[in-house]
Amino acid sequence: MPVETGGTNGTGRLRAINLAAQDFGAGRDAGERAVRESTRPGPARADELAGIVERLTQAVGAGQFERYFRGQARLSMKNGRLEVTVPSGFLAELLNRRFGDQIRRAADGRVTEVEFRVDRGAFETLGKSASVPPAMPRATPIVRPVETTRYHFDSFIVGRSNRLGYSACVRVAEDDTPVPPIFLHGTCGLGKTHLLRACAARFQEKRPGAVVRYTTAEQFTNEFIQAVRNGRVDQFRRIYRRVDLLCLDDVHFFTSKEATQAELLHTFDAVGIDGGRVVMASDEHPKEIAKLSERLVSRFMAGAVVKVEMPEPDLRLKLVGHLAHRRGLSIDEAAMELIAERSGRSVGSLGGFGGSVREIEGLLNQVDAVARLLPELNQEDGRIGVMLVRKALGLDETSRPAGAGPGARIRRPITAEVIVGEVCRELSVDLTDFMGKGRHKRVVLARSLVSSISRRLTTMSFPEIARAMGRSNHSTIITAQKRLDRQLADDAGRPLNAEMAGPYAGCTLREVYEAVMKKIQG
Repeated sequence: MPVETGGTNGTGRLRAINLAAQDFGAGRDAGERAVRESTRPGPARADELAGIVERLTQAVGAGQFERYFRGQARLSMKNGRLEVTVPSGFLAELLNRRFGDQIRRAADGRVTEVEFRVDRGAFETLGKSASVPPAMPRATPIVRPVETTRYHFDSFIVGRSNRLGYSACVRVAEDDTPVPPIFLHGTCGLGKTHLLRACAARFQEKRPGAVVRYTTAEQFTNEFIQAVRNGRVDQFRRIYRRVDLLCLDDVHFFTSKEATQAELLHTFDAVGIDGGRVVMASDEHPKEIAKLSERLVSRFMAGAVVKVEMPEPDLRLKLVGHLAHRRGLSIDEAAMELIAERSGRSVGSLGGFGGSVREIEGLLNQVDAVARLLPELNQEDGRIGVMLVRKALGLDETSRPAGAGPGARIRRPITAEVIVGEVCRELSVDLTDFMGKGRHKRVVLARSLVSSISRRLTTMSFPEIARAMGRSNHSTIITAQKRLDRQLADDAGRPLNAEMAGPYAGCTLREVYEAVMKKIQG
């Protein structure tokens, strides 16, 4: 840590000493040795400062001293006052909050006051004019700090479905008051990673001296295993636990990894105790992540658990416009509406549904490719129109039933994915809930309908239907179909309530079944 022993006045040269990495925690001899290597300060003042540095190092530990003080804080004594000069207000507040008491005790009896001062320019001057011996090379960290990223809050498209998650991450990044851990969950392709990276970037931007790390659960796991094998667990813990903000993505990857979960638990606690912040994201709710320890679930649930929903129609249209503009595509408004509508109707084999960003990007890729291959399909003004979009998405006239007019609904191949999408849409069931482990009455009914209708309208086997429904065991699909068939046979015309049937409240089970079948068959 540079220690100012005189000051800068007029033509006076900035006089400083540097405690290199090898001197940390080495006792009073190290301080005196560093003083002798400086530009000859007054012996009494330099001796006092070296003593303060020595006591402070012993009080906070060499590791903490290295991380928080060396190269970014400077001590100076003036008129009985100890000044701690730092390059940013955030670092001043951080050092005062975490180490203020230790600094005051280290200086006890030698100064009457300790003052934190912000002066970014002083460090630029120090680097140019002070005679500072080079420090020992520092070990390359296992995890790199957050880097400049293309993900920012300004480029995140906000709608009703993601506003809560967006607001939570903005608060973590910008609010100086205590913020609880944030856990975002929702199916893939909804912008959770964008929010985590944007949060990290904004936090770093507002607090230049902060230690911020973004990582995935897989990266955390692999590096922990590597650290154990190489005997570098202490270094791993220093890197992950001594942070001001930890952004952890894909938390569902920790399933069944007991040792890594135990390490994560202690990391989570250490960051919180030290005043740091944690933002996490997962495809699943904490309670639905398979074989996740109860203690981790408890920690996650103690914070703010926020669901990122599937985008609503207005947001899908905004996303189409934003993503098209980003890739330089000029698309007619009607064509954008068609893309947004088609993205909202699709169901992916991996569970993506309802117009996720990835779904829309995939459709735009198709449109872009056809626009390059068949530019003659563009409108006269050069923009991509409905005709080209229909061609790109397989919706042109050749795919229409014989005799169908231009406005006729296009018949889609009936697959389990199509059935899942229609059933969820008709019963107002979120696909994440459908694919999850929840046992809400309407979700159970939706699964039963999908099981039975898939057997009637497709040639798929029970295992294939199970995979389309996100199930590893097809025996539950067989049970669901048999139960529904039995209920249909015993249907005595009893109306279903809103809890079970949602929009079909007041209809009988058979009426619901037939209505959904009709929707699917077009």
